[in-house]
Formats: sequence, C-alpha cells, structure tokens
Amino acid sequence: MLSLETTPTIDQIKNAAKRYAIIGVGNLLQRDDGVGVHAVRALQPLLKSYSNVSCIDAGTLSYELLEWVASSDHTIVIDAAYMRCSPGTVRVFEDEAIADQFKQATTHSVHQITLRDTLLTSQTLYSKPSAVTLIGVEPEAIEWGTSLSPKVNAALSSIIDHRYRICLLIKRRHSGL
Repeated sequence: MLSLETTPTIDQIKNAAKRYAIIGVGNLLQRDDGVGVHAVRALQPLLKSYSNVSCIDAGTLSYELLEWVASSDHTIVIDAAYMRCSPGTVRVFEDEAIADQFKQATTHSVHQITLRDTLLTSQTLYSKPSAVTLIGVEPEAIEWGTSLSPKVNAALSSIIDHRYRICLLIKRRHSGL
C-alpha cells in the first residue's frame, strides 16, 4: 500500500510519453458512493493542460470503460471502497493489493465487480494498462442523497490537495522513482 505523500509531483509527469487515465467511479445518488466522480470532476479542470492524462467521469459504467482502460498505460481509479477503516480513510492500492481489496469488499458496491472484470479483460486482451492504481475512500453514508458525508468530503479535499502527487503515482511506476 502506498501513501499519497510519496507520489511524484505533476511536473515530473507533465511531458511523459505514457498515457494515463484517471477514472472516477460511483453513484452520485448514493452519497459517499459518488466520491470517485466528485474527485475526477474536481481534478479535470486542474489537469486539462496535460494531453497525456484523461479524466473520466465513469459513474457506474463497467465494460463501457474498456476503450479508455485499454488505451492507457496506467489507469488510476478513485472509488468508495469498504476497507474496514474509519470513514474518510484514504488508501492507495496497486497490482495484487487491488485484487485483494476487491475480494475483501462487501457486496454493497456492484460496480466494483464489473470494474474488476473490465480491468482484467483489458489486461488479458490488450496487455493494457500495464499499471493500475486504486485510490479508495472508506464511505460513511451509502444511502439516497447527493451530498458527501463530512468525513468523506474532507477525504475528497485531501485527494484534490494532493493532485500534484496523484497525477498520479504515475511517474514513479514508470521511472523507478
């Protein structure tokens, strides 16, 4: 598991030749489940000048994401994740740790299963992306409503504040930083 504090700055990847997809996943009508969508919507205007980084508001899409996932060298997914932590906890998972997280997740989030399948399909058919990162946020309130709980909103703020590092765990994976 990684820390947002140890990731490279956005300036380190600005001119990178690799393609990156930042995918925000979640249901905006289920309060904290929408944290990934809120995050990518906030990151998008901050990253629009980086032609090698795509910010995708995926909502609850699954296989519809295959084209974006398959065309990226590194896919970063931001999503609510049941991690058995305090609400608002942010954790970063890579590679096998992501598979372990999907196995441990409860059945409360249907899109986690289809997201996992989309990632596996893309890697099997296209050998892309070569790197996958999950930024998970422990939800507090998964119920009807459109506002994030205070703890998850604070977590969202910390993700946005780390945008220069999130942008994203990227260069470290491809340059050995």
